[in-house]
Amino acid sequence: MLFLAGLLIIGGATLGYAAVDDEQCLECHDGYDANLAFTSHQLRSQTGRTTSQVACESCHSDAEQHVEEPSVDNIGNPANLDGFEVTKTCSACHIGHVDLDNYGYDAHSVEQLNCAACHQVHGGTQSLLLDDSAEFCEACHTGPATGFARRSNHPLRQGALTCLSCHRFAKRQGQSLAYDLNRVCRDCHPEQAGPFLYEHEATNAYAVEGGGCVECHAPHGSNNDRLLRQPGNQLCRQCHFPARHNIAHGGIWADYPCQSCHTDTHGSFVSNLYLDPDLSFKFGSNCLQSGCHDLNR
Repeated sequence: MLFLAGLLIIGGATLGYAAVDDEQCLECHDGYDANLAFTSHQLRSQTGRTTSQVACESCHSDAEQHVEEPSVDNIGNPANLDGFEVTKTCSACHIGHVDLDNYGYDAHSVEQLNCAACHQVHGGTQSLLLDDSAEFCEACHTGPATGFARRSNHPLRQGALTCLSCHRFAKRQGQSLAYDLNRVCRDCHPEQAGPFLYEHEATNAYAVEGGGCVECHAPHGSNNDRLLRQPGNQLCRQCHFPARHNIAHGGIWADYPCQSCHTDTHGSFVSNLYLDPDLSFKFGSNCLQSGCHDLNR
């Protein structure tokens, strides 16, 4: 990976001028500058500007010895370092990955992942990722990857989003590495976001999975409709025990789909039971005037 060189202070580190200029490197490594031209690691020899400080030796150490005796064994290559060592090299410029991300505590650093597990500086992509669609995530995250093949899924395979639409592996300390749990869902699903006069407690709850939308929905994919974790009434019955409901209704009503009556499950402006205001018209019975039901408790 290439980083800043020159009399420049970045993130508290002072970098010196390169002892070996880029032209010497490119005599043997022809074309390695071309895939940097449109990235943030553009070489100063390409720009012609004194303010540009990136050189080959910024990342590839021991270049002087390598020029004297070319060998793959005597040139520094960050891609061949382990997670901690390569972070020391990268953080000379990319100090944010250390100071802001708590490197050493998140899942990626614990696994000693090399920066090159996700980044390819000479790959020619402006994002410096292995691929702009973030398919490289699937090499490790095989479980979520299979979710996108299920009947109900988020449209990752269709190209409508990528893993990075919801997850950010930098500057996040939570184990899911997701943007603020409910907020990322609400960006695409504003109609379920509220705020509502009567919020469904499940959307603000916190459990093992982290709470919020993922209490009911499997975010990567599900064999149930609408990404639901369980089919039909079973999902509701995780929190709402069915005994009283079954006794009160009896007969066919005992197993009637909960959402037939409780239509506003994300939240409601009229009912703290999330009931359909047109319930009586819907079923042709006098549900709300029978004395058994009201829109609110």
